[in-house]
Amino acid sequence: MFSRRWLINYLLIVLIIIFTWIGHKYPVEQDQLDPDTITQLKPQDIDSIRIETADITIQLQKQGGRWQLTQPLAWLANNIAAERLTTLANTPFSSNLEKDQIDLSTLGLRIPKAVVSLNQQAIYFGDVNRIGNRRYLLVDPMIYLVDDVHYAFINQGVSGLVDKRLLPPALELQSLQFPGFQLQREQAGWTATGQDVAVEQISGLVANWQQTEARDIRAYDKALTPLSKVRVKLQDQNELEFYLLSIKPEIILARPDLNLQYHFPEQLYYDLLSLDPAPE
Repeated sequence: MFSRRWLINYLLIVLIIIFTWIGHKYPVEQDQLDPDTITQLKPQDIDSIRIETADITIQLQKQGGRWQLTQPLAWLANNIAAERLTTLANTPFSSNLEKDQIDLSTLGLRIPKAVVSLNQQAIYFGDVNRIGNRRYLLVDPMIYLVDDVHYAFINQGVSGLVDKRLLPPALELQSLQFPGFQLQREQAGWTATGQDVAVEQISGLVANWQQTEARDIRAYDKALTPLSKVRVKLQDQNELEFYLLSIKPEIILARPDLNLQYHFPEQLYYDLLSLDPAPE
């Protein structure tokens, strides 16, 4: 006869086999293994972001796989910046408590610094804890203490969320009119009127307007007098207008309709504003 020890060993082996089979047949979802985040939203499921501060309300909407600003202006958003905001949903926390257990004003949550709504989920930003640079967030009914990685980004406002390119590739261009010459899109490609230059220079200038990112974006300074204008016509016949406000010590191109101005290094003059080759 088997001893009791052998029976116990056989029973353990059988249980291991059963539990292994159950684990393969009914795997646990990753979301169930990682509950310690401030919301249960998945960043990839977020298609609406609303930021409210004392100074401004910003609304972003995801359409056709890319983000657009809809308030306070209607223009293409910086996709990378918008996707970074969605990661707020699964921010891990180091500690939490119910909001009824503390006076919200002591944590800066009675009048929050900002409110970010991901889809319909509101997240309230309070003060920074003096130890460890962590911030109090309220996701009703819980208060969480998290690493302060999102607020500075949110605080940049529109300039941190708008696409930094003058004419993002999502736009279908028809023509660009510069002082002294015009670029026109034909079936065979881009052509120039007013200057006799190589096709590569023409397509390169268009590509620079579509791909070069401004090093800074600010509110439009109406006190600056435009030096000239660049007019852009889209294939849907809509027209855009840029004011050239400065060339030195930096290039500044403004979109008055968006109340924005784009800043570039002056070394990019021949990349953005001229068909003449840059001097050696």
